[in-house]
Amino acid sequence: MWEEFLNTIFPERCISCDKSGSVLCAICERTITTHPVALSGTTATLFDYRNPLVKKAIWSLKYKRKRSLGKYLGTALYREFFKHLAYGNKKTGEEIFLVPVPASAKATSIRGYNHAAIIARTISECAKNDGLRLTLRTDMLYKKKETEQQARVRGKARREENVDHIFEVKHGEIITGKTVILIDDVITTGATIRDAKRAMKLWKPKRILAIAAAH
Repeated sequence: MWEEFLNTIFPERCISCDKSGSVLCAICERTITTHPVALSGTTATLFDYRNPLVKKAIWSLKYKRKRSLGKYLGTALYREFFKHLAYGNKKTGEEIFLVPVPASAKATSIRGYNHAAIIARTISECAKNDGLRLTLRTDMLYKKKETEQQARVRGKARREENVDHIFEVKHGEIITGKTVILIDDVITTGATIRDAKRAMKLWKPKRILAIAAAH
């Protein structure tokens, strides 16, 4: 409600063409093409991060408080990777846990939100409308230490070292034998997702998948 109130007084402007009314206008949105990629048998992404508008959208979400872009990315991910699961899920009733990759406590405090959680929450809301049983847990995976931002770390080896054993899991017993889907904004070297998977595997889920907006 607060965001809607502010948007009424200060209308959002398109991050691409600066047109008033939306953070990403319909015309500019059509210039973004999806490019689904399976990085492995358990990890996939939807957009090409080399697309300047995709990169600008993710940076605006993370660093310029354009939270509505998280809803755009979450809706796109749901349509591509989750919507087709709804019918089969209604038959099996399997509970699937949706876990956003957390930002550091410092970054979350500065921004006021975790950007991956906005993406994941949007996916969860879309699933609810379709009767797909996704359980969102934003309190499960957390960073146990502060690290340098991956975007500022140069070199694959240094990136791997920067996020080595940084994640831990709370309430992990509830995912034992269950499917877990990790949600993030960008996968580059994959170091962050690998460490998140490592932490989750200790609780013996049935499988761990990872989906990110871009690569």
